[in-house]
Amino acid sequence: VARQFAERTMQNLYEYATSYAKSPDATMGLLGSNAPVQVLPVKAFDDWFQSFLRKVQRDPAVAIQ
Repeated sequence: VARQFAERTMQNLYEYATSYAKSPDATMGLLGSNAPVQVLPVKAFDDWFQSFLRKVQRDPAVAIQ
């Protein structure tokens, strides 16, 4: 059960966070434009985590479903 919860949680986080992925541009300093990477804003993780906490507070069973 714990493993399934961890896998589902991480899959959800991955999908949510990567939906915010973007290629760096010149405004991002040293990365420059056209770098072969993508960046994720920290706010995406923060928003996901706050949402997760609200869901668990509303319904603790979320953690074992």
